[in-house]
Amino acid sequence: MVTGPVVEMLARNAKFATTYQSPPGLVQMATALRASGKGVVVISCSDPRLNPYEVLGIDASLKATMIRNAGGRVFDAIRTLAVLQTIGNPATIVVIHHTDCGMTHFYDDDVKKALFKLSPEEKVAIEDMKFGEIKEGIENSIREDVAILKASPLIKKSTQIIGIAYDIMTGVLTEVVGSKSEL
Repeated sequence: MVTGPVVEMLARNAKFATTYQSPPGLVQMATALRASGKGVVVISCSDPRLNPYEVLGIDASLKATMIRNAGGRVFDAIRTLAVLQTIGNPATIVVIHHTDCGMTHFYDDDVKKALFKLSPEEKVAIEDMKFGEIKEGIENSIREDVAILKASPLIKKSTQIIGIAYDIMTGVLTEVVGSKSEL
């Protein structure tokens, strides 16, 4: 039986569904996005304090999709980006890392130690994993992630890639990597 916050989420969904209007079909939307060349993918942290839709003012008129994971790290996102390029051919990828991110406080070794306790039989596999620690500031992790995307053979070379830092305390976005004249 569902308990806790999920009960409230389902109740809110029931209210939402009473006025819901379905979007266009995927093929129709993807065709329009490919033709427009205006699609955007935003990669950001899964931290609930960062709501990219709100921070960037994204609504139905802006054709953007989200990839969210711990730290907003791109090595976790490349598979999804490859799929999204096939479906909608986004012209721009925006990488957002934020201040006070959990990955600036909990490093790969911390995660590995916790996982060793959880699954000691997976020690060898866990030792080889990267979890996205951010040790030298978010500006450096943004630059690193943009470089990973630019070097990836799975990301189209024509894709504009922009890196942005988000200050969780002020709400201010600062461009770290990209083309300032286009923002």
